[in-house]
Amino acid sequence: MKKKWLGLLLTLVLVFTLLPAYAFADNYNLVVSVNNNQVILTGGNASYGGKNLTLRVADNSNTNILADQNKADANGNYSFGPYTLEAGNYTAYVGGVGNPESKTFTVSQSPVGNTNANLKSLQLSGIPFDFSADKTDYPISVGNAVSSVTVTASAADPQAIIKINNETAATKQVNVNEGVTQVSVEVTAQDGITKKTYSLSITRPAVQTVVSNVPIQVSTEPLSLSIPEGTTNATLQVTSDVAGTTRTATLPLIEVKAVTSLGNVSLSIPAGTKITAPANWDGVIKLPTLLSNSSVWPDSGDVSAVIEVGSEDVTLTFDKAVRLLLPYQAGKAAGYAKGNVFTPITKALSTDTQTAADTEIQAGGDAKIDVGNDQVIWTKHFTKFASYTPASNGGYYGNIGGNASNVISTNGGTVDQNGVKIVIPAGAVASDIKVTVDKVTDVSKLPVDPSQKLVSDVFEIKKDNADNFSAAVSITLPFNKTLVDPAQTSVGIYWFNEQTNKWIALDNTQVDKTNFTATGSVNHFGKFAVLADVKKEDIPTTKPNSVELSDIKGHWAETNIQALIQLEAITGYPDGTFKPSKSITRAEFVSVLVKAFDLPAKDGKTFTDITDHWAKSFIATAAAHGIISGYSDTAFGPNNLITREQMAQMIVSASNIELVSSGKTYKDSADISGWAKAAVLTAVSKELIGGYEDGTLKPKGNATRAEAVTIILRALNLNK
Repeated sequence: MKKKWLGLLLTLVLVFTLLPAYAFADNYNLVVSVNNNQVILTGGNASYGGKNLTLRVADNSNTNILADQNKADANGNYSFGPYTLEAGNYTAYVGGVGNPESKTFTVSQSPVGNTNANLKSLQLSGIPFDFSADKTDYPISVGNAVSSVTVTASAADPQAIIKINNETAATKQVNVNEGVTQVSVEVTAQDGITKKTYSLSITRPAVQTVVSNVPIQVSTEPLSLSIPEGTTNATLQVTSDVAGTTRTATLPLIEVKAVTSLGNVSLSIPAGTKITAPANWDGVIKLPTLLSNSSVWPDSGDVSAVIEVGSEDVTLTFDKAVRLLLPYQAGKAAGYAKGNVFTPITKALSTDTQTAADTEIQAGGDAKIDVGNDQVIWTKHFTKFASYTPASNGGYYGNIGGNASNVISTNGGTVDQNGVKIVIPAGAVASDIKVTVDKVTDVSKLPVDPSQKLVSDVFEIKKDNADNFSAAVSITLPFNKTLVDPAQTSVGIYWFNEQTNKWIALDNTQVDKTNFTATGSVNHFGKFAVLADVKKEDIPTTKPNSVELSDIKGHWAETNIQALIQLEAITGYPDGTFKPSKSITRAEFVSVLVKAFDLPAKDGKTFTDITDHWAKSFIATAAAHGIISGYSDTAFGPNNLITREQMAQMIVSASNIELVSSGKTYKDSADISGWAKAAVLTAVSKELIGGYEDGTLKPKGNATRAEAVTIILRALNLNK
């Protein structure tokens, strides 16, 4: 009898030991609703309010076919789906708080495959063109400076599969060689049979040097022209048609760089531009030519640059805006001369883009905008264009000694005082402001990180209202050449954050190693100085990457790039470039992050799509340290381009920063994904990441290599 009871007890122990966990499921009140092949799962339990819940669906052979995650609302109610499933028997498991609850269900009708193989949109980075779902062939022209483009496609049916150049991806960076580069975008409908291919023929012209007195013949092919300094009578010869009193011609893409004593003057005519002229026009277009400052006469003020383009004898107008860049003329007024009449250009363009210029400029009109240190004039007519400084009743009061006030109007202007140059673009202020520049004599309360040192005076720049500027302001400071060799040490311009007691690098930093000045852009005033990195004894005298990087000199992120190269966290390319504007993949960013933070290698989660990937160990290490989680339990997407919100999430996790729940907002803050909102707010609050001049953050925009380097370096400095 004793043995019988012992046997029964052992049997009960084995039953309860081997019984699945979900046999003791918590009450999720799971309800499965099936409508043909559409499945929705709902339920609720007040004790689960605000909790993250998980869903797993397995088929009849217990193979997982679906996994998802959602958060219950404040009352504990939740919903998953709808999902489209094939006919068959399934078991759904909902869990996340305690033991999961399961429910079996049957789908009796198989889905009918959609035959829609159309694209909803097709875009090239920085290259606008008209897209139509019914049009499949697109000839595209780009300038010679464009070596790669990012192709982004969106299918009309989310279930359709997109391949770009035979690679399954909705976004892909494509190298563009001189000549014609073919790009195919293939869409396969949900039915797996219906297909449609969109073709892009991208033409990148070779650079052609303009010779004095030899016209460049214009055909239908794009042109990229270089005009050496001293070239005379540089012109285009255009074939045109005449109808009555009007002559017209359609131009291909034409980009011109003219080397002048002023600097590099550039002209960009978009492809398909229709030019209109009187019937007596001979088809000759004069390319940008630097004239004497005395060749135009504004009502008052000093002329600093005059560029003539077009025709001296006839008026040429365009149906699309043409871009003319005048170097180092930011903050100055602009105008044009026809005959003896000088007309100021008063319209300020919202953004420096073809779309904005075409939309905002009326027929035959013009507008201006400052880009860095340069002035850009967008125009729908050709003539003599000039940059000038108005007299004292305008927007410029320069070279005032002491701490006298400098009055800047809504037209913008330049302050040049105590060796400091401030360029305020038109439209940056809503009303006149007074600007003062003072040297800070006591810098003891302005601590500098041990890794850096002051190499300039500290200047406090103030204005008579507290509002930030609505457009970036350029600030240039001199630094002491006896304290630093900018050719050997990273130098940058910084502003002092009074709240964090830290020096923050300005955007778009440029260092003039000849005149020993540093320039950057910012949307506010405060205390500014030039800082240089202090060389540590343990840093080798030669860069870990011995390749000379030819494309970062003067780049706003040059200092950050050099610093991260010194940490052996990133390198350049074998061709001697760094490609700072190139997008960076998720795998590339994780590898740089792991190396920069010097994270010890660990065996973390292994995703199925990194089994043979070069970055497998870095991704596994990042996962083990809790920095990444992947798109799902099985997919990381190593070759996908990283977005700015994904970058913020990873960098905040790596830095162990306490999350914030509120902070600065942007025009597109609503676009931030729910899972990334806290990380993005935190990254912004810690000044690891910032917005753009147009007031947007672009959370789903792809990050560049320069942006990735900068956010990682800022995070490292934050943890010092």
